[in-house]
Amino acid sequence: MLRMKHVRNADLQVSQPYEKKSFLFDYTLSLRNKLPGIALVFIIGVLANSLGKDFPLIGGAVIAIIIGILVRNFLHIPAVYTEGISYTLKTLLKTAIVLLGFGLSYASIFQLGYEAVLLVIIAVLSGIVFTFILAKLFKLEGNIPILVSLGTAICGATAIVTSSPIIRAKEEETAYAINTIFAYNVLAVLFYPLLGQLFSMPDNIFGMWAGVAIHDTSSVVAAGYSYSSAAGDTSVVIKLIRTLMLVPVMLILSIFISMKSKESKTNKVKISKIFPTFILFFAGAVAINTIFSLPTSFTSVTDGVAKFLILMVMASVGLGTDFKKIKSVGLRPLFVGLISSIMMGILTLTIILMLY
Repeated sequence: MLRMKHVRNADLQVSQPYEKKSFLFDYTLSLRNKLPGIALVFIIGVLANSLGKDFPLIGGAVIAIIIGILVRNFLHIPAVYTEGISYTLKTLLKTAIVLLGFGLSYASIFQLGYEAVLLVIIAVLSGIVFTFILAKLFKLEGNIPILVSLGTAICGATAIVTSSPIIRAKEEETAYAINTIFAYNVLAVLFYPLLGQLFSMPDNIFGMWAGVAIHDTSSVVAAGYSYSSAAGDTSVVIKLIRTLMLVPVMLILSIFISMKSKESKTNKVKISKIFPTFILFFAGAVAINTIFSLPTSFTSVTDGVAKFLILMVMASVGLGTDFKKIKSVGLRPLFVGLISSIMMGILTLTIILMLY
């Protein structure tokens, strides 16, 4: 008995360091898997930043996307880079937005007024309805119409990925919908600043337009700050208000699907899973600057880091743009995406000009 007890104690003593080593090993492995992709987008970001200074009319964000697209479609990217590229797009974008919050105050946000909230609500509802009807007219089947309409109206791929399990979409339907709207996120970064300059839009007008009409957050931020810092600040606030619409829309969608299928237990949605928690950190950063009025020496650093992270994010967007996949989607959904994107641009700009 004593011998058995001794063996068990020895086993216990051995197992504890092993668990610590296992955790450390997993963390190190995860970091190692991300580093190649992060290094790649960092290098593209440095190059884009340098070229952006030489060609200010084009801007670093657009150049980062173009370089990423060229690398993706004309060079072979090993799978080892995939995890880091995805990490940059999903996590570093949120970090950039939080850092931008340190340069804002609630006084400047409240200057947008209730009209900003009204603008977002009208844009989201009209975008969902119009795109859904359009997708049906083009005879897109299954769950694709609702996925494309949510992605167009709210926040691109995030809305599509969030709603997919709620409506039980197939993997190919989710990929189909993402590819449908992805091309127009890239085009928006290229053309929205040019249109803004063509029509001599004030910074706040362009910022609101970019924030409410462009699909993905990454593209909104890039287009906004390509135009000007003031436009970028406004576009971030408008886009975050728009992203918050994801919560009530997903809850309503969940209730509708539950009532339709009569299987409410399997379709319940937790708010914690769909609420974009990084917005809370952004709100906290804005609150800190509002209360303490952070020194310019600090906010200039956070702003500079955030804008470089945006270049990295844009590089990852370009690296994710596969022409073969976009082509494989076919013409019908691409027409839906094109018409819907143009409609959103015209409608939202009209509403903005009416309200402001």
